[in-house]
Amino acid sequence: MPFWESQQVLTAYQWIFRAVVVFTWLFVMTKLMGQREIGRLTLFDFVIAITIGSVSAGSLGNSQTDLNGVLLTTGTLALLNIIIAVLALKSLTFRRIVQGEPLVLIQNGKLLEDTMRKARINVDDLLMGLRRNKVPNLSDVEFAVLEPNGKISVIPKSQSRNVKPKDLNIDTNYEGFPTVVIEDGNILKDNLQENNLDVDWLKGELENQGVEDKDKVLAAMLDTQGRLYISKKNQKNEELIH
Repeated sequence: MPFWESQQVLTAYQWIFRAVVVFTWLFVMTKLMGQREIGRLTLFDFVIAITIGSVSAGSLGNSQTDLNGVLLTTGTLALLNIIIAVLALKSLTFRRIVQGEPLVLIQNGKLLEDTMRKARINVDDLLMGLRRNKVPNLSDVEFAVLEPNGKISVIPKSQSRNVKPKDLNIDTNYEGFPTVVIEDGNILKDNLQENNLDVDWLKGELENQGVEDKDKVLAAMLDTQGRLYISKKNQKNEELIH
């Protein structure tokens, strides 16, 4: 019988085929649903992920589970997630219903007990969130907000914030975003072209820094000032110190 049908016993090859199909299917669905950090999943995302995982696990642990049904069920859940995500983008009211809304837990250094009770968060958890944001003292907090993803955001009082160059009227140069041009010995030609550079220029820069072979480079990064930083493979600690 085909490996995707329900049966009493599966051969080793059939189990392997099932695992490959399920993994590929889950990978495709995850890409379609969009990339997000695990820590940024909303409650709805978490429920969908747990449900899809549970349904998929059944086909990998029970030979009598029909794989077609599993693929159809998980595909439907993924489609539901995509539809709800699109609706949440278009409607603020719908987004508030599905994803929740930020809750202010501290205002001007004062704990808001009613909101803490609504969020079911205790003082210990809140203080831990403050410490993670490097603001351990309640008196230094202007606002502390429980975000829809479960993390606590902290806005310090103006007197307790780190001094910035603009506070001292110090002008700074534009830094921009550095570009990776070599990764694990591979030249990223698209990134070079975006900076109006070519492979010959890169090879010349490598030679200037004593690197004859690009395959010896673990990573090379170009900043917005045109400076190339190189990190070699198998670089010893002594070399890094000097």
